[in-house]
Amino acid sequence: MTNNVHSPDQKPTLPVEFWVALVGVSLFAMGLTILLPIVPLYITDHLDAPRQWIGTATLAVAFTAVSTRIPGGALSDNLGRRRIMLIGALLGLVGTALYLVSWNVAIFLIARTMSGISLGLYTTANKALIADLAPPTRRGEAMGLSNSAFSLALIISPLLGEGIKNAISFQAVFALNGVLTFGALIITLALPKTRPVRDAGRSTRLDISDTLHERGSWAAIILMLGLGSVLALMFSLYPQIAEDKDLFADSPGFLSAVAMSLGISIWATVDTLIEPVAGRVSDRLGRQPVVAPGLVITVIGVFMLSQAATTLATYLAVAVMAAGWGIARAVADSMAQDAVAPMVRGMGAAILYTGFDIAVGANAQGLVFLIDGTDFSNLFLAVIVLVAVFGAAGTLLSSRLLPYEQRELARQPASAD
Repeated sequence: MTNNVHSPDQKPTLPVEFWVALVGVSLFAMGLTILLPIVPLYITDHLDAPRQWIGTATLAVAFTAVSTRIPGGALSDNLGRRRIMLIGALLGLVGTALYLVSWNVAIFLIARTMSGISLGLYTTANKALIADLAPPTRRGEAMGLSNSAFSLALIISPLLGEGIKNAISFQAVFALNGVLTFGALIITLALPKTRPVRDAGRSTRLDISDTLHERGSWAAIILMLGLGSVLALMFSLYPQIAEDKDLFADSPGFLSAVAMSLGISIWATVDTLIEPVAGRVSDRLGRQPVVAPGLVITVIGVFMLSQAATTLATYLAVAVMAAGWGIARAVADSMAQDAVAPMVRGMGAAILYTGFDIAVGANAQGLVFLIDGTDFSNLFLAVIVLVAVFGAAGTLLSSRLLPYEQRELARQPASAD
């Protein structure tokens, strides 16, 4: 059991800067996710480009985000969180300008690349900043709130983006992307100019080594490798599953046009609500006792989705799966930040989410080959096995973990009376 239990009356407040950072990441996330429903249509309908460029545009964001996480984490540890977040937001605005003048695929792909770099820099530095600002006894709750701020955008912005595109134009959506990103930049300017206290001459290689030397880092990474298969299932394969299995054939007429998208909104809503609660409970009871039930709930949700044949059954399965995933993710995030010293929190977040992003991409590509026509049984079995195996390994590895602050306190010699 993770030994970081605190009494109920020990609840220091979260500083104002913490809530400012949440507003910033929520605006930033809205700016990114508002583009999700229009990117495929912009490529095929506006640019008259072949459909294969849709995958290339997605890959451009994913590859550049993964590639910039570790450099972004290292820079945030050396130069400060705020500065790297500002650079990320500025590059996002460069992307907006390119979207607005993208009259061919080449310019559009450069814009997507700017969005990917912006995503990697801003979110990695923001994760470290959230951990910096939160009291250790509320770190789990803080990481959950940070994740919820991003998920909240996923509930609202895709519907908003599609609506504005239909009512006005693609260009109006790109302009709103810029307004939201600029809002995130202004909010970020209000954050404190802080940087971690570091030993002179520390190298990025040493930061990586120190992060990977911690058992808590590996516990979090392994947990996220399993959770990556669930996210790939939901955001890459769920639309195909819903269509091929005709899961929404019985949906009411007024829902028929958005029945599949509503499932994604249900996922995002449940995730938004559950992560702060899961983090708060893990602050009280410990990380391991909370992550284990979360993984079990995730597996139950995946199994329910494999058996679903109606609209209601599908929505219930998605809600259960999102609840388990949100619980486990909030705890894994907290474990990663518990494990490391403040001066390498950026690197801790970068390594964790580099592994997670790669896991999502690898699963999105690999799980497709387990689909046999309209038979998805092998796919669902593989996801259950991945969550169970990686989840069990990560949970066992998290036994008797102490946060960095408690380990440092234990190393200090006892004062003489």
